Amino acid sequence: MDFDGDLNKDMQIPLQIRRYLTAIVLFTLVAPALAQNPTASIDFVPTRDGFRFKNYRNEAKRWTNDLLPDDLVRMFGPKTSCKSFAGGKCATLSPAAEQWRQEILESMDTGHCEGIAVACERMRQSMPFKGKASANSFQSAARDAWSLQRDETLENYIAYYWTTQTFDEVKALTAKTAAAGPLSIARTIFGALKAKNDTYVIRFAKYDPKTNRISEPHAVFPFAVEERPDRFVISLYDNNWPGQTRFMTVSKNATERWEYSSKENATAKPDYIGDKSTKTLEITATSWREGRCFASKWRTGVEKSGCSTTIAQNTAMSFINAAFRPFDEVDTGETAEFFLTDEGDMLITDPNGDRIGFDAGENYFFDEIDGAISSSLIGGFFEDVPHYTLPFIESDEFAYSVQFSGKYIDEESDLDFVYAAPYFTVGFSGIRLDPAETLRADVSTDGEQITFTASADGETPEVFFAFDADENDPNSYFAFIEGVELVAGKSLTFDFDFEQGKLLLSDDDGDRDAYDIRIVRVKPDGTLQVFEQDDLSFGKADRYEVDFRDWDGKGEMCFKDDGDGDGFSDEECVEEPNEDDGN
Repeated sequence: MDFDGDLNKDMQIPLQIRRYLTAIVLFTLVAPALAQNPTASIDFVPTRDGFRFKNYRNEAKRWTNDLLPDDLVRMFGPKTSCKSFAGGKCATLSPAAEQWRQEILESMDTGHCEGIAVACERMRQSMPFKGKASANSFQSAARDAWSLQRDETLENYIAYYWTTQTFDEVKALTAKTAAAGPLSIARTIFGALKAKNDTYVIRFAKYDPKTNRISEPHAVFPFAVEERPDRFVISLYDNNWPGQTRFMTVSKNATERWEYSSKENATAKPDYIGDKSTKTLEITATSWREGRCFASKWRTGVEKSGCSTTIAQNTAMSFINAAFRPFDEVDTGETAEFFLTDEGDMLITDPNGDRIGFDAGENYFFDEIDGAISSSLIGGFFEDVPHYTLPFIESDEFAYSVQFSGKYIDEESDLDFVYAAPYFTVGFSGIRLDPAETLRADVSTDGEQITFTASADGETPEVFFAFDADENDPNSYFAFIEGVELVAGKSLTFDFDFEQGKLLLSDDDGDRDAYDIRIVRVKPDGTLQVFEQDDLSFGKADRYEVDFRDWDGKGEMCFKDDGDGDGFSDEECVEEPNEDDGN
């Protein structure tokens, strides 16, 4: 029918009525097409429910308080994390927990995207954090999340939920979603948003098939999914671009190809592309982070109770864990945690010779260790910060070989290496990794012995030990050793014999070096006793034994020098003064 011809000519219908009838007919013709594109969504608006501020790094000095002792108690329970209490609160964390807290905080300098994505959705749902739920409970003048200014309280909230990405219970379930594939992920989000029974954070990354290497991860919050005949279109809040609605597509073809542009122009050519084979798309449910005590790396076999498990009672969304296995079915057993705090690649080789991580020599990423989980810490600034979980091997006879690679960094990276497992957190602080450089370290599986091989410029990092009390000694200890510069290719070796109360230090470069040593004893009541000695270099060779078991907690400490290389049993004790000034 010609609406401007025949209908007008034969029926002489007025122009306004003709236009009205035309609209009805056109709507009838278009409506079936619209019905083929159902959309599931929640009431999330980026300029109301997202934050106005951008993703950020650690800034000024206040970031050191973004994660507090009471946060670890909320996560893991008081018996797991706390050494002493005062006024009903944790006054002193155990050494292993405190060192882990500091290293996790260092890691957040890579960005906070994961924590921002979780916190804004929890706030929209009025889910409480330390008694605060709505935006105006954080800042009285705020009408919504968009009105909030960054302050210490809000940064603490964001840091808390950023940290949950490292937990085995969260990582294990998230890894299963990547294996399920992009279409399963899109349908899961669609179903959850439609049923209003859970929400998710989407994580994605790039993949190089030649090297099997995953890189540049990011996390965003999806709040709507449109299903089209050939693909899903997911609406996202990306905290690198506040106030915008961004889009990810997931194809329904056999490869399940997905695409996303992280550039300023959201419609620019996608720079993130993957499919089912790459396993670079995954989701983490909001419900998986709620309502339980999590397992810490440094303490096992204790009752995990006293965590803050409050979930908001909100009729709009009751978390019933709509997809994949519920988190209370996940049992990863005793595990060990390995991670870096800044850019670089890492390869862990276990005592059996199996590997997880990127091997710079072979230019390939390996995943050979049964039960291991490989991931990156998600900061949102597209940096590669590996985080691996391995089954814990409790032995003083075996060691992990660790390789650090700068093959894919553009400038020097100043990073820490952390190994956390039952009763200890140990590692290196201040590894200076240059582009294309490869460094080597070894750490015994019980965490007591560490060896580091110096780089071409002789730079060596600080070594730290943090051991918690066992049944034989109620005291716990920190130890920090630094100040040594070696000949390129030579090694430092430190052995912290916790049970015997001895610390052994040695290097093999043939030159006399000066060691800076700090040992902190933490008493059962949380009292700190500190010994400090700078520029230690009194012996014929750099092989020292420090006996801290019988130290009185304030005065001199016994040192021995194995100048003839036949052990310390025949050496005299040299009482070195305590240089600690109380600061």
